[in-house]
Amino acid sequence: MSETVGLVVIGGGQAGLAVSCELTKLDVEHVVLEKGRIGQTWRDRWASFCLVTPNWSVQLPSYPYDGDDPDGFMPKDEIVAYLERYAERFGAPIRPGVEVRSLARGGDSRFVIETAAGRIEARTVVVCTGAYQRPHRPAGASTLPGDVFAIDVEGYRTPSALPAGRVLVVGSGQSGCQIAEELHEAGREVVVACGRAPWSPRRLGDRDIVWWIVETGFCWRPALCQRPGDGSPRGS
Repeated sequence: MSETVGLVVIGGGQAGLAVSCELTKLDVEHVVLEKGRIGQTWRDRWASFCLVTPNWSVQLPSYPYDGDDPDGFMPKDEIVAYLERYAERFGAPIRPGVEVRSLARGGDSRFVIETAAGRIEARTVVVCTGAYQRPHRPAGASTLPGDVFAIDVEGYRTPSALPAGRVLVVGSGQSGCQIAEELHEAGREVVVACGRAPWSPRRLGDRDIVWWIVETGFCWRPALCQRPGDGSPRGS
């Protein structure tokens, strides 16, 4: 037996909930499928994880930040609580604990979604599963000696959970720098292998760098990619 739904949103994080909010305002019947709980990706972060953008910049459709610390940085538990309040505010038709196992074209221009709870057929599907769930290891990682303890960021929880000794953090983006800072403050000797992630000062004048990015319009500029062959950037 298959259930038929007009529109299915896959993913119950901020993207999926924002889509659901807009659909609800338009009276579009839909369901949101989430394999875990609301904001599961945030729940799975390490214990001290926090945003690197100010709280005031958290502005999901129809529900901007509602706390009392706009210039602070929400830890993961507060992020999850905010998303839960958001979903409750507009009555998101979310189905937690429903894992999507496959998505394929069916007959009559419908999509066939195989889930842990059964099959769903839908005319339209919006995939909001994020971009940070798949860890990437450089090719050289496979040459590490077997006695070297190696984990991906998803496996990190606290400094005390790591074996004694020096720590190499591969990657200098938001996660790598947060973890490296925490390990350093815990008294560990840390080396950061930097990639191409851009760095910027936290504040310029009396404003957070994110304020400048928004107010100057830089936030809305198109992304740049590389032209094949000559290495020069182009708008995309």
